Amino acid sequence: MAEDGMFAVQNAVRGPWRTFIADVAPLRPDLLRYCCGLTGNLWDGEDLLQDVLVRVFGQFGKTSADLTHPRAYLARTATNLWVDRLRRANLERAYVAAEGSEPPPDIAQASQIVDVRAAAHALFLNLAPRERTAVLLSDVLDFSLQETASVLKTTVGAVKAALHRGRARLRAANAVPSRGSSIPRDLVDRFVTALSNRDVDAIRALCVADVTVDMVGGATFDGFEASKITFKYAHVVDLALGFGENPHWRVAEYLGEPIAIGFRTLDGIEGLNDIWRLELGDGGVTRLRLYCFSPDVLAAVAGELGVPALRRPYLSP
Repeated sequence: MAEDGMFAVQNAVRGPWRTFIADVAPLRPDLLRYCCGLTGNLWDGEDLLQDVLVRVFGQFGKTSADLTHPRAYLARTATNLWVDRLRRANLERAYVAAEGSEPPPDIAQASQIVDVRAAAHALFLNLAPRERTAVLLSDVLDFSLQETASVLKTTVGAVKAALHRGRARLRAANAVPSRGSSIPRDLVDRFVTALSNRDVDAIRALCVADVTVDMVGGATFDGFEASKITFKYAHVVDLALGFGENPHWRVAEYLGEPIAIGFRTLDGIEGLNDIWRLELGDGGVTRLRLYCFSPDVLAAVAGELGVPALRRPYLSP
């Protein structure tokens, strides 16, 4: 197969993907709450949600079965992916321990804790995986015992037992404190100054050459030259497409992490429009994560910071 024809299907799947994202939109707030409850924090919860969407969409090309009960199907997929992650993490810790090195910190200790309203309580990190999923499905998503048993592929009796144990532990447990950020505040300050001044060279100086800019829920750009378009469009104003006026940024702290938060004015309302998170490695910023197509994340962060949020789309218009 010719290299230029290897991904000829790309254009064909773009339309169905956008249709799929539109169809699943009503279920996404609950799905994010559930994913945050599993992972213990908003950022990892959104990552898990994005993985769920890709996994479910991929299943459409592999099966002709009628995927009924989409809410339960999404929850089951999230549960399976999360359990797979825990299993891989356990294998990695076992490998490191076998090599005689210090094992990485426990998942519960290494997780940043966030209370996403009624969805993700910090104490969920004290529960075993089966207990956590049972409590989340029953008490957060209001699944019946039968629906919860179906998602977990177990019996109603086993669900009742997991709920009993999980709720008892929640009543007895103490909250786990969140840890601080490894990103220096002054680095985010410099990024915000450079972005505000449209100083691409200053942004370049902060980043490694092969930096990745990940528009969560959208495109990913590898390398600084390919990523420059995101810094350009950060300033674009197009009211017809929902890109409000007066884009500006400041630094805020969320869960002990300094983040860049962007505001715009749309329909006379100034609100949170985008969030930038920086990941630091050897030589500079190795990854920038841009949350502008994650309206539920924007709403959650805005609520914690006490600012309004603009209702952004799940996809680029």
